[in-house]
Amino acid sequence: MSAKRTWRIRDGELEFGNRSLIVGILNVTPDSFSDGGIHCDRDSAAAKAIAMLEEGAGVIDLGGESTRPGYDPVDDEEEVKRTEPVVSAVIEQRADCIFSIDTTKPRVAEAALKAGARIVNDVCGFQTSPELAEVSAQFGAGVILMRNGRDGETDGCVLDRIKKSWERSLTIAKAIGVADESIVLDPGVGFGTTRQEDLEILRGLSELVSFGYPVMLGSSRKRITAQPAGLPLQERLEPTLATTVAGVAAGVDFFRVHDVAENVRAVGLTDLIYRGGHLDE
Repeated sequence: MSAKRTWRIRDGELEFGNRSLIVGILNVTPDSFSDGGIHCDRDSAAAKAIAMLEEGAGVIDLGGESTRPGYDPVDDEEEVKRTEPVVSAVIEQRADCIFSIDTTKPRVAEAALKAGARIVNDVCGFQTSPELAEVSAQFGAGVILMRNGRDGETDGCVLDRIKKSWERSLTIAKAIGVADESIVLDPGVGFGTTRQEDLEILRGLSELVSFGYPVMLGSSRKRITAQPAGLPLQERLEPTLATTVAGVAAGVDFFRVHDVAENVRAVGLTDLIYRGGHLDE
């Protein structure tokens, strides 16, 4: 039986360890690689968030700027306009919703946190904006710090590069006052990595888990899930589920996914196998 642990987030804690936690992806962007343009208005996005909660998502990860290769940057004001109303609308209907704001911008994070978000997810791991760490610490938010392979570093194997990047992010976070218990780390599958490197990350998840912090895996519909058959986006569900199952077996606790219901069902049995527990006869 895996030990129960808690992730300190704004105004509370989130239990994990003896169960996997599914983080539902909600992009309110016109150009995200998989679901861009689908939920660009507030009402549609809010309805999708509530649907994912009902399917079993423990966290909704809301993004207002695409991070796909070649994405079009948006300014702070536009990103706030896309995200803050969604947080407010959902919290009004579901006060229990735990929102993570997926942003690299302090102003965007602050607006979302003021509206009720409780976690900050930075795909640059505070390395491009230490001010984002300051905002996170000020609100006592949980944080997700990703290693971004677009930093251009190429020395050593990909697992070593991830751990070195994590160390830099942790140094920034701790210096500013983010608590250890508030930190989750993400290896950054598909961010400046080759498909072979993505495969090495998936094979090395247990080594990354042994780094000592909870890990989130974000491989949903990424290019590695198209392998080896070159599958299009709409046919990547089953390969994504394979990465989720592999993650549970390796000790990963958090899974950022597009298809919430299917991943919830997959981790249900996988948790019983790898994390212990008993079935009611």
